[in-house]
Amino acid sequence: MTFEPRPLHQNESRSLAESVSYRLSSFIRSFTRVLYVGLGMAVVGVVMKFLGIAAGSFVFVFAMAVLMLLFLVQVGLSFFYIVSSVRLALLGSVSSLALVLALLALIFRYQLWYGWQLLFFVAAPLYLLAGVLLFLYLRRFRQLHEPLRKFLYRNLLIPFGFLLVLGLVSFLVRAEEFNIAEDDVLRESPLETHPEAADDTTGMWRAY
Repeated sequence: MTFEPRPLHQNESRSLAESVSYRLSSFIRSFTRVLYVGLGMAVVGVVMKFLGIAAGSFVFVFAMAVLMLLFLVQVGLSFFYIVSSVRLALLGSVSSLALVLALLALIFRYQLWYGWQLLFFVAAPLYLLAGVLLFLYLRRFRQLHEPLRKFLYRNLLIPFGFLLVLGLVSFLVRAEEFNIAEDDVLRESPLETHPEAADDTTGMWRAY
């Protein structure tokens, strides 16, 4: 005996679609909250680095790495959430990828790691192109569906502005100043001037 699946009626199909849409929208809201927590942590990390507070670099790099991971997820999430327009989904995906590259470039810039100029040279064109296209799209199509408009503003346009501010700050305030306190600690460390301190386990080298 075989059982054939009962075909869904129109009302049941609509109810299933609404349920899936509700769950996806709920996930997007939670995802956006986590995203903004990461943005807040990045700001805290920058302030800690500027004030010379210990672990500032760790907080900053960790927050930026979390943001990179979230935007990588958003590259694929754009195609699942923006199903009404392939072009808009592609724009959301490319914009998220541009944010990932911009975050990576800013990490290298703020940490003064070797190669930050090359990363800026690679990330800046894609960041500017995606930002301009996103701005023009939102300006032209103002009557977007409310959830899509919120997604584009909250998950893309505002992060674009946030990273633009971080980038400007890194050039207006010399990035070297964000690492002065940590450099001073390294200069005063006996491990720099006394190779024998590496073999000391008593802590006596730290007392002088």
